[in-house]
Amino acid sequence: MNQRRYKVPISIVPLEDGSYMAHCELLRATVTGDTSAEAVKNLHEAIKELVSEFGEAAVFQDIDANTDVQVFEYAA
Repeated sequence: MNQRRYKVPISIVPLEDGSYMAHCELLRATVTGDTSAEAVKNLHEAIKELVSEFGEAAVFQDIDANTDVQVFEYAA
């Protein structure tokens, strides 16, 4: 079985209490973790749960599997 792979941008933000928030705006998913790696792992699990509950087509409806994601850095 051929799996589709989606590339989605996420933001990882350090919080005041020392934990981290991982957020994927396109999928409307936000989680926290004690480390940035844990927050990313938790986001992955949350997305798996969304797919399980609502289906892949619904969760990734706004994302093309062929889209490339890059980081753009702007300095003023």
